[in-house]
Order: sequence, then structure tokens, then C-alpha cells
Amino acid sequence: MKPVIAITMEAVCGTSYSQAIETAGGVPFVLPLTSDTVTLDELFASCHGLLLSGGGDPAERFYCPALTDAERATLSGVDEVRDEMEIYLVREALDARLPVLGICRGIQMLNLAMGGTLVPDISTRFPKALPHACPNPEAFAHELQWERTSKLWDMLGHGCESVNSHHHQAVDRIAPGFEIAARAPDGIVEAIESTGSGFAVGVQFHPERLLRAGPQFLHLFEVFVEACRQRQQQTDAIATK
Repeated sequence: MKPVIAITMEAVCGTSYSQAIETAGGVPFVLPLTSDTVTLDELFASCHGLLLSGGGDPAERFYCPALTDAERATLSGVDEVRDEMEIYLVREALDARLPVLGICRGIQMLNLAMGGTLVPDISTRFPKALPHACPNPEAFAHELQWERTSKLWDMLGHGCESVNSHHHQAVDRIAPGFEIAARAPDGIVEAIESTGSGFAVGVQFHPERLLRAGPQFLHLFEVFVEACRQRQQQTDAIATK
């Protein structure tokens, strides 16, 4: 039996996330948008991992006591129900030692859920930064600078010198229990990973849109799905005792 991967949804959830999970050997399960924890517990009980997809900006109350007027004007797609849902699911997943993969907005929500903060708007905070909100999410936008001792470097970094980019916010202060795995040349955080033994990874780019660009991007999903499969086997073994 293949592992079931819960995917949080965008307002319009593209098929690329599900296709990446299927190609890597998992079963995608797109969760409905709700912050009702009873419903989430029932749905999530049959899942073996969590994928946090891209989308709109988190509400400012989750990461900043007060934005400037210029920063607030850049916000779009804010959905506090989704924010509450994803923060809850991240904490539940990590408490249950389920693998978590965050993509674009997903890296930001992973970081927020575990106690980190965000840069509200890159161009406002860092006027000399590279363009990160590129209109074509399938085009390579900038290079990456990897921490060569990171786990992500081993699973993705070899051959992954450039990535796409479609965001205007970014990880700021790293959550406890996580560390930076890669940055853009301008210093913007592009990947984080758990310092523990489990799989908890966030990337600011969109590997699901680069599967045809190189095998390293699919390999990230393969490692994720394999971690979910191992967790599935562990839970099944406990259930049969």
C-alpha cells in the first residue's frame, strides 16, 4: 500500500503538487479548507505525511506585531482560516513524527508554525535584493548557495545550482530546531531543514514545476515519499501488535 500524503490547498490548487507526489510513488490527498480541528484530526488520521503548498500571504498577526503601510500594501491572498489550519497541521504532524515538506508559502508556514518569523516584503525591506516575484514560476530565476553539510544538499543540491522563484515574502528568523540549508546570492533564505532525525524540510522555490528540468527535483519528492512510507510501515507495525 502506498503512503497517503496530505496536501494543503491553494485557492486554486494546481495539479503539479499531486502529480509530483504520484510520480514519486505516493497517494496525494488534497485537504478541504477548514480550521475545525476535529475535522482535520479525522482527515489527517489516515495520512502519513504533509505537503504544504504555495499560495497567498499569511496574515500579519502570525508573524509581525505591526507592518508598515508600505509592507501592508504588498499583501495579497490572505486567508486566516488556511493559516490556522496549516499551523495546526504542522504541529500535529511533527508531534506525530510525520514527514513534512513545505513549498514556497509552505516553507514560510513551516517556519511560522514552529516559532520563526517572516520578511513581510523583500523589495521593501531589501531594495537591492534580486527579483524574487518572477512572473513565470517554471523559469530559472537565480542561483542557490548551499550549505554543503546540509541534508538537503545531499538529496537535492547536486546539480541544483539554479531554481525558479515566485514569492515576495521570505523566511526571516529561523524557528528553533531548524537551520538554513540554502540561500539566494542576495542572502534570502531558500531552504530550511529540521536539525532532528525526522524529515521536515522547506524550500522557497517550486520543485514540482521543475520535474522535467532535472532528476534532482523529482528526487526531493522521492525522498519525501520514502520517508512517509517508512513512517507508514512503523505505524502499521505498531497497529498489528
